[in-house]
Amino acid sequence: MPERVLRHAWVLLLGLIVLLTAWRAGVLLLQSLPLYVDEAQYWYWAQQLDWGYYSKPPVIAAMIALSTSLCGDGESCIRAGSLVFYPLSTLVLWVLGLRLADQRTALTAAVIFLTLPAVSLSSLLISTDVVLFFCWTLALLLLVQALETDRLRDWLLLGGVLGLGLLTKYTMGIFFVSALAYVAVSHRWSLLSSGRAWAAVLVAALLFAPNLWWNWQHDFPTFQHTAEISNLEQAGWHWGELGEFAGGQLLVFGFVFFPLLLWLVFRLPATLRLPHADLLLCFTLPFLLIICAQALFGRANANWAAPAYVGGSLLLALWLVQGRHWRWLVSGLVLNLVLAFGLYYYQPLLQWAGVPLTVRWDVYKRLKGWDELGQQYLTLQRQYPEAQPLASERAILSELAYYARPPGLGIVSWNPDGLRRHHYDLVTNLENRIGADFLFVHPDGPDAGMAAYFSRMQPVGELRAEVYPDFVRRYPVWLLQGFRGLPAGQAHE
Repeated sequence: MPERVLRHAWVLLLGLIVLLTAWRAGVLLLQSLPLYVDEAQYWYWAQQLDWGYYSKPPVIAAMIALSTSLCGDGESCIRAGSLVFYPLSTLVLWVLGLRLADQRTALTAAVIFLTLPAVSLSSLLISTDVVLFFCWTLALLLLVQALETDRLRDWLLLGGVLGLGLLTKYTMGIFFVSALAYVAVSHRWSLLSSGRAWAAVLVAALLFAPNLWWNWQHDFPTFQHTAEISNLEQAGWHWGELGEFAGGQLLVFGFVFFPLLLWLVFRLPATLRLPHADLLLCFTLPFLLIICAQALFGRANANWAAPAYVGGSLLLALWLVQGRHWRWLVSGLVLNLVLAFGLYYYQPLLQWAGVPLTVRWDVYKRLKGWDELGQQYLTLQRQYPEAQPLASERAILSELAYYARPPGLGIVSWNPDGLRRHHYDLVTNLENRIGADFLFVHPDGPDAGMAAYFSRMQPVGELRAEVYPDFVRRYPVWLLQGFRGLPAGQAHE
């Protein structure tokens, strides 16, 4: 990389950030993808801000509440946080690279991160990973700064960011594991007795405390949900899950960069000769190994270890720059951008290739059809204005809340047994609804036992969206009239 380019590296990076963000914003606006179930649920949470929710801590809801207060409740505005926080994470990584290495390495790491396949996909959606990436990257920068200066201010700032990260996603806790690993590897045992370091831990704990209090009040549903989705209760070794997770990292970090990162790990003695390699490995490997273990003993989604690639991007950049492996860098960047282009424009590309678009080839199939179902429900709702939407599935409750917008978001979860399957079981109930009418939405309609709870039941229509000939969303709708109430002892909050 010529020196004259490096003198203006920050301008080059800002230009690339603006260019890629504008590209992604254009794709987001033009594609107008309906909200996925999780996204619609996060929007619902944002209408009722709290210190916790059934499956996640509160930051995702607060971020959506902020973005929608600025530009409305459209899908693009709900997802706007992704277009803001990924550029911010990239800039923080750039500063971290300058602290640990030089401009060439910092620019390389930032460009690698900004073009990762995981970032390209996640930029079109809204998820907890958006803020988690930012908190993890900023916390790593603040840790490096605190270790250099040992100023109380830096330690307290680190604690604040760690607390915010924990309120974003519980896997931020792995940062503490990585920090302990670095203490052991670098033999900086004095940190364990440092009052300033413990002040950072205290600040993080104080910020995280409201979410713990919320969980305690609700019998810890978030922790229960986290255990359930991990499937750790299933005995045995799940090599298939591990293989699927490992293969998924090619789509998270890239088909060139992930094998190169593994190669750096396997040649550990040589890799440790890179500047600050011990620090970067400690903030890369523990995350990957913990989620690999989770996949082996249960299950894990490919994105669950994504923050590991903050340190991974910088470690790889160090090797690429010091060894002048520019061909590997260019090939990795080009392939990642090609993947992004294919992800954004696969529909016209398939049409151009003469390949019929079916559910098999649609990476967005899980998002499609929900807006259509919401409009169909509204048509039925106008015929029965006194009936409230009733469902038991999280998917239909989330999508109806967003696309049908019943007055006061008055969706109700059908949960006569008082189960805790999702957030709607926590915040809706069937108490004080004697005599109420409902429109019940379920793929199989009401079961035989529901008749005892209502004076009259009749089918009134069907919500149907044919996304493809081989993929149809179908939900019969029944009018349930005259709710008789729950038997004594079954009412629940």
